Amino acid sequence: MSKASEIGPDAATGLVPDPRVAVARLAGRLFASHGALRGRHLLVLDVLASALVILAAIAIREDALPGDVTLAGYLPIALLPIVIRPLLWMTFGLYRRLWLYASVPELIQIAEATIAGSLVTVVAAGSVIVLRPDLPVPPRSFWIIEGILSLAAVGGLRFTIRALSDWRRGVLASRSTTHRVPTLLFGAGEAGTLVARSAMRQPKAGLRPVGFLDDDPSRRGDTAAGLQVFGGIEALERAATVTGARRVLITMPSAPGTTIRRVTEAALALGLEVRTVPPLHELIDGSIDAFRARHVKVEDLLGRAMSSEHSPAVAHLLRDRTVMVTGAGGSIGSELARQVYATGCRRLILVDRAESPLYEIQRDLELRRSRNKADGEIVVALANVVSRHLMTRLMTETKPDVVFHAAAYKHVPMMEEYPSESVQVNIGGTLSVIDAALAAGVERFVLVSTDKAVEPTSVMGATKRVAEALVFDAARSTGRPYIAVRFGNVLGSAGSVVPIFMGQLERGEALTVTHPEMTRYFMTIAEAGWLILDAAALGRSGDLFVLDMGEPVRILDLVEDLIRLSGRAPESVPIEYTGLRPGEKLHERLFYADEAVEPTEVPKVRRASATMPPTDIRHLAAGLLGTALTAPDESVRAELFALISTLNAPGASHSVGGHPVRRSARASKSPVTETA
Repeated sequence: MSKASEIGPDAATGLVPDPRVAVARLAGRLFASHGALRGRHLLVLDVLASALVILAAIAIREDALPGDVTLAGYLPIALLPIVIRPLLWMTFGLYRRLWLYASVPELIQIAEATIAGSLVTVVAAGSVIVLRPDLPVPPRSFWIIEGILSLAAVGGLRFTIRALSDWRRGVLASRSTTHRVPTLLFGAGEAGTLVARSAMRQPKAGLRPVGFLDDDPSRRGDTAAGLQVFGGIEALERAATVTGARRVLITMPSAPGTTIRRVTEAALALGLEVRTVPPLHELIDGSIDAFRARHVKVEDLLGRAMSSEHSPAVAHLLRDRTVMVTGAGGSIGSELARQVYATGCRRLILVDRAESPLYEIQRDLELRRSRNKADGEIVVALANVVSRHLMTRLMTETKPDVVFHAAAYKHVPMMEEYPSESVQVNIGGTLSVIDAALAAGVERFVLVSTDKAVEPTSVMGATKRVAEALVFDAARSTGRPYIAVRFGNVLGSAGSVVPIFMGQLERGEALTVTHPEMTRYFMTIAEAGWLILDAAALGRSGDLFVLDMGEPVRILDLVEDLIRLSGRAPESVPIEYTGLRPGEKLHERLFYADEAVEPTEVPKVRRASATMPPTDIRHLAAGLLGTALTAPDESVRAELFALISTLNAPGASHSVGGHPVRRSARASKSPVTETA
């Protein structure tokens, strides 16, 4: 190669050659797992290092370079570490590690191996002295000095490999042609440091960390992963100016929605892109790196801080047990399946009549099992809960201990158009699953209900109200903990408004909102699943639990958040008001006005007074199912709401924790009102 070609630009990349690149590539060939430096080579280096350590320890102890006379006072006993230490290092697996990725666990392993080597060496030296008292005895301080130097030598060699590897990646990354966006990381904790280091090592992740922001004032002015912490969110503008950042990445997997909203609004106001790392429940393998960064979702803005641990009762309820989830392919059902499987259940039975969603959750759980995140048996049942014979046979064969019944039709306008189908699935399916559970001796049954069951104005809400009554009737007749859990909308579920709005934004269409004052309760799918499990563990016979949904969210505010996240100003996107659809309310409620509500040991789970249905509720439900099979839709609707009137009749008894409470006739006569 000519001299000119050595100093000229590279023909392929157009980059001027950098001597550091040549050194970095040489280091890569030297230290790669497939390269020259293997375990046997490390062993040779360690033996040589041990010999040098012995000489250094003698020199330090004697405060002089060791000569023949000095060595005579130490040898041959001082040579024992050369034999013993490599054997201990092999025993501790120091030659089977990829030292390119060494970190604190590897350092601990080196320390343990070195301490063990020192102990064995001292014991061996003592044994030799007993057998050969004529040999010179090294001073005790020699062994301490030798042990410290051995730790430094062995650890230093291995972490030099790691340091060279990181330096090499940094050099090659700086010369990479991959587009990397200068990025400020919000959150200088463990997750932020991991992401920063990952981004430095992996140019293909497309981000270049340039600094940190953190609300913790004690971290201001510090460095993390070699990057400056500029301060809290108030320092964002200055940090972006100094570093040239064009993006903010939120590196706090457990950040509440209020924090994410605050950072997002501040970044968007400065024209910066915003990304976030997913919350921990979204990470299949629990790892965090630069490739995990994704766009901020509206769920992130509304999300609340989730508890990191269930009550011990959840583990007692589910671990090593057989659990069935109906509607396992749906949004809530699949999340329940994931969380139940993570608790260590012995067998998980997934039931759904939709083959593709059922296959997807099966594959998801099998992937978790392959990554050693769980090891329970997975049973997939393609079945319709309306089929009484099939559900009875399935439960008799599998004998579940706990059943989570999430299978239901949930789309309000669609069920208004097809009330017969809604009755057959939401009422007939629930009755079918309850009867199969009773026949199989299922210990605990949990119905996933909805806030639309409160003073229902829609077919869907009315059918779920009847489903609750059927569960309470089964609890009354058996005394078993058959319960219902009621909550509002979940963000990101099938049929949620969010995907509809996002599709309209992508197509450049006007966003369709039913009413400017419409509100709904929202929570994330993950939080709903988490709290359902807590409620299931708390449940006693006939309990009704209502999840704390926080404050209702105005749909118009939700729309404006989505517009901002898309990078546009809310006023730049047209909004059309379409009016309430059949069966829709302007505002939802989580419980009846006269339902007594009490707290539980789980802060976001409340126990409400469940209305005890009439003793002939099964007969009434069976009659309604017969009507749904043969009569016109209007007849089905009329009979359904007549049944609701019966359930809500004055004088019906309530029960809180198994104790009956008479319902107030005055309160029951209060009209259902909607406030504009």
